[in-house]
Amino acid sequence: MVCIPVHATQTGIPKTCTYRYSQETVTIGGRNVLVEYYQPDGRGPFPLVFMLHGSTGALSVKAGREPTSENFGEKTLATNCLAVALPHYLEAIGRKSLVSREDMVAHFPELISVTGVLLSQAEMLPLVRGKPVFIFGESLGGYLGIALAFERNEVSAISEFGGGLPTGHLLMRRRRPAVLVSHGGADMLVPPSEAESLRDYCVANGIPVQMKIYQGESHYLSAGARTKILSKTVELFNRIDAPGRGAETLSQAHKDK
Repeated sequence: MVCIPVHATQTGIPKTCTYRYSQETVTIGGRNVLVEYYQPDGRGPFPLVFMLHGSTGALSVKAGREPTSENFGEKTLATNCLAVALPHYLEAIGRKSLVSREDMVAHFPELISVTGVLLSQAEMLPLVRGKPVFIFGESLGGYLGIALAFERNEVSAISEFGGGLPTGHLLMRRRRPAVLVSHGGADMLVPPSEAESLRDYCVANGIPVQMKIYQGESHYLSAGARTKILSKTVELFNRIDAPGRGAETLSQAHKDK
């Protein structure tokens, strides 16, 4: 593992932590999978955010060097005192991206297994032990994240955007995770009805859920919409991590304003 100390990034969201960047290689099924870590400075412990990118894959990185750009908010989350694990999980199936919906459906069971292994690996970080586990996923990563959150008891909340309810992966745990659903109102790749189906399932099964449809936004959200999603995500995760608070504090109403 290579560690690089860095300072807080410049975003529209208030910053409270600096962080250090590192990389690790995890071998799964004979293939190497790169995992990027953004860990806040300090003794901790800090909540874990397990980030799952979309079907186009994660940004390419060089060994030991932090990317200058964000995938979808990893630096911002770290500056808000959240320990981030960002696995390049498609490497486990020998791919950098998945183009067709058929490909995604065909590989989904394998990707659930792979991301489950990677989540367990991330949970072993000393800096996160005893703190809540969160998932933040985009598009395909949103579907995968929902499947994991509905299966794994340790996941306290998930924030997803551009995804929906994965077929055949319904709630399998007694404790309900909090769910934040965000979607572009003009998304032609993954229609907003996918987000609505996820919201409706959560409401029907007593899962605390918020949904926000960003009108006029496509599947590839604008910088402004992404900043708003990050702000809501940080707010949710901090609320659950606060002493004496939990997933029950999240409103189950559909909030679309």
